[in-house]
Amino acid sequence: MRSAPGKILTFVFGDYSDVLTPVLRRLFFGNFMSGLGTGMTLSLLLVYLHDIRGFTNTFGGFVLSYIAIVSIAFSGPTGWLVDKYGPKKIIVAGLLFEGTGVAMWSIVTTHTEALLVATMSAVGTLMIWPPQTVMISRASPEEHRQKVFALNFMLFNLAIGLGGIFAASIIREGDLFSFQSLYILDGLSYIIYLIVIAGIKGDFHTSLEERAKESGGYKEVFRDRVFLKITGGGLIYTVFGYASLNGGLAIFITQHLDLSPKWLGIVLTANTVAIFLLQGTVLRIISPRNKFEVLPWLGWIWALSWAIVAISAFTQGFTAGALIAVSQVIFAVGEMIWSPTLPAVANELAPENLRGRYNAISGMQWNVAGVFGPALVGILIGRGYTNEWLALMIIGSLVPIAIMKSAQRDFAKRKVS
Repeated sequence: MRSAPGKILTFVFGDYSDVLTPVLRRLFFGNFMSGLGTGMTLSLLLVYLHDIRGFTNTFGGFVLSYIAIVSIAFSGPTGWLVDKYGPKKIIVAGLLFEGTGVAMWSIVTTHTEALLVATMSAVGTLMIWPPQTVMISRASPEEHRQKVFALNFMLFNLAIGLGGIFAASIIREGDLFSFQSLYILDGLSYIIYLIVIAGIKGDFHTSLEERAKESGGYKEVFRDRVFLKITGGGLIYTVFGYASLNGGLAIFITQHLDLSPKWLGIVLTANTVAIFLLQGTVLRIISPRNKFEVLPWLGWIWALSWAIVAISAFTQGFTAGALIAVSQVIFAVGEMIWSPTLPAVANELAPENLRGRYNAISGMQWNVAGVFGPALVGILIGRGYTNEWLALMIIGSLVPIAIMKSAQRDFAKRKVS
């Protein structure tokens, strides 16, 4: 019998007691620790490279694009490695790469060193996320996967928020040591995750029978029309959602609305708190429904979020800042639908012996969006076309709705046949 406070906490955050197996507890703890490290350095790289190491902003922007391109190039091989050797071996290698690479940002002094470290970090990240998704998927039954991925998303966002708060408390403008300390701590967070993963029994690989099956490899993945539509629609969502938001909202707030940079922290906090407080409620709404049914909702929600951002352009001061904060709470609702549902759908569609490849392709949309999203920001906002940029964000958020509905119809036909 739960106490009254326990019932309140369960109502707000949801009840995950039925899905938290010992393996998932370890995976979530490790991911939470890496999230703390990520939160410490998430928005520091451009500032660090320019203000501390003396590189130009142009080079800093090139580094970010380079990381995205390297990630795209290695997505295919990573999926193949996961399917051939199992996700546990690959994620251990990835955590070692990423932990070392992130820590090495603290000693970068030349362009060559920066590109070498960027390569390590990009490859390491790519060797973490697809195998982690496969491990979580194989550690949870299909009927619980959406709930499991929702909890993982909520905890990771909480960790990023706490990491950001910690970073803000120790970072000092122009102080090399404070930046170095954060990158070293971020690196250590991945090593902690590595130790946690290494302590989990089993390799999470498919059975020998599954591995022995004849497979067309990536050809089979690209013949899956439902998966391609989900991934294509997801790419558009990501380009006009996360990627453009991360690249353009800060510029819009500080330059177009002429608000203090402090509003950036307020807006991020609003988004993080919303995810932490509302994930349980959103999950209760979407869980009884078909996963394909809820994916089109994201377009309407994110279009509304961008519309409120556009409305803020006609206001000023506190009102403008408050509207941006509200827009990010609404955006967070879309995130809480998207983040648990996409990996659940991808793993539902994936044959067991191709799960690594499916997750690698699904995850690649983030890297592709990381190239095109900021490019849209640079081309439009950089040339003064802010209103056109906002209109494009609204339209772009609506476009995938038809694609997702088409995928739903195709999936229904597949189940019947």
